[in-house]
Amino acid sequence: MITYTWGISRLECAPAENGLTNVVKIIHWIFAGKDENGTSAAIGNSYPLSIPSPESFTDYSTLTEETVIGWLESSLDVGYLQTVLADEIASQYNPPITSLPLPWIKVEEPVIVEATEEVVVTEEPIAEEVVVTEEPVVTEEPATKTLDTFKIL
Repeated sequence: MITYTWGISRLECAPAENGLTNVVKIIHWIFAGKDENGTSAAIGNSYPLSIPSPESFTDYSTLTEETVIGWLESSLDVGYLQTVLADEIASQYNPPITSLPLPWIKVEEPVIVEATEEVVVTEEPIAEEVVVTEEPVVTEEPATKTLDTFKIL
């Protein structure tokens, strides 16, 4: 059994039209189906609305998701959308077409190396720290500078 759900992602509106304000012109929707195993598919599209009459106009601030979904369900072929989603879910279990590797191209199998020996890491004691400092060498000859002495503390 497949459960179907609607989602409204955006409403595009005209700020003013036919004496009305914030008139919904385009509904961006998603229709999804999910079976009992969690396999799912979805269709998304947009649907343009005609200019409403002042008598049938619903103020934007009072719109609910159910109202907008009702507009879609009264205008779209919901049975067809359900069939498309059911076919897409079924094809995920048994794909009608699959891509296979080209038979003339040799694909090498990955080499799997199995470890046969256990590696043992031991800690060796750390030797006393040796600090090396550099004493500056001052010479009369500015052309060359050399490092003459290291002092070990």
